[in-house]
Amino acid sequence: MPIASGRIELWRRLAIFMGILIGVGLFFYVVPAIIKVTAVDWQQEQADELRSISGYISETDKRLNELPLPDYIAEKTAGKLTAVDPDQWADFFQQVGMASNKEYQQSIYGNRVSAMDKDEFWTPRGLVPVFFKTSELPYEEWGLIPEDGEQAYVYLTTGSDTSYLHIQYEDYATSVSAMSQPYRQPPGWLYHPYRQVGIGVLALGLLLYIFLPHRRKSNEEIAYGGGRLVAGDIAALMLLVLFYGLPFLINGGTVQAVTGLWPVSMVMWVMALLAVIMLYYSAWYASYRIELTPEALYLVTFKGVKVCRFDEIAAADAISLKNPGWFRKLFLALALLSVIGGRTSTQPAGSALLAATAAYGGLEIRTHNGKPVYIWFTDQMGSPILPNFEKVLQALQAADIPIQHEAREIEGFSMFM
Repeated sequence: MPIASGRIELWRRLAIFMGILIGVGLFFYVVPAIIKVTAVDWQQEQADELRSISGYISETDKRLNELPLPDYIAEKTAGKLTAVDPDQWADFFQQVGMASNKEYQQSIYGNRVSAMDKDEFWTPRGLVPVFFKTSELPYEEWGLIPEDGEQAYVYLTTGSDTSYLHIQYEDYATSVSAMSQPYRQPPGWLYHPYRQVGIGVLALGLLLYIFLPHRRKSNEEIAYGGGRLVAGDIAALMLLVLFYGLPFLINGGTVQAVTGLWPVSMVMWVMALLAVIMLYYSAWYASYRIELTPEALYLVTFKGVKVCRFDEIAAADAISLKNPGWFRKLFLALALLSVIGGRTSTQPAGSALLAATAAYGGLEIRTHNGKPVYIWFTDQMGSPILPNFEKVLQALQAADIPIQHEAREIEGFSMFM
């Protein structure tokens, strides 16, 4: 008796599914929070109070410009000004100052500046922010509250010189979305810390799908061809990447897809389940084969072996499987709505026509007791998909089993029958 085989086909599709599930999540993952540090030139800040694109300068701006510099600093910092230890932080202030002044090559923090600030087209006039992980700075000791948009100032005095830094907390878990994307994104290695790992996981899943060993099929075997199955896998993977990954893109990150517009995420992930079902049944069809003996017909998949003994078979009928009526009406309604909406594309009408006319050719084997067994040998367009199927008919005829060759029409989905 044959034994269940083809489980590798399930593992192959599970590998690429897990590669997408984990890899896409890692690819879109955004660091929860960042500290933005910018050097401050208070003299220039005070002079800029009199700068205005419109030419209008308020009385408040004039008053701030006329203040003594210490009073100006005190008013602008609003008491959120903390002194730091020069022995511990002098080099930090110097390096941040150079990076903030666009001296990227001279500073060890030159790689922590936004790519937009380094772009000649976007280069801003003033000082630029330098980005750090929250674990890299004692920001709470510096008076910075860990809430989105909160800011504070720190200063360091060496001799007669005093340097200032403006620090700001950016909570991406609450602020990042397609509608509120920050203008100055941190450099990629900080903003998307697991992006390269995600790409590696995606590549690993794809390589396992391609290179896991296939079961060798002989020309005489009754089994589905590989070309159609690969095409089905590609279609399923496209749907999976689209509906699984789009919520991450819309919300701006992996965590944000759950904490942000989560109803949209839930709807799209439910739609992504269709791709998972397609991959599962693709694995089933890839492992499917029929073996014949003088006593029985064996349907072999990775799930097990279905035995159809000839002495238990009552009859076999040719059938034509059409999509359910509600499914055909749904596509027709969508096509009608598309026309009413003013779309000129013929694609919705074509899809509706295909759904309405598609019919799979198959054989229904009825036993004396038990559920009928279905074998599908043509696709929805009537093209043969199961090589050597005539051997099944010959075996049934040799066992004196009556066969009804005129196709009987039924409704349903082939994958569930």
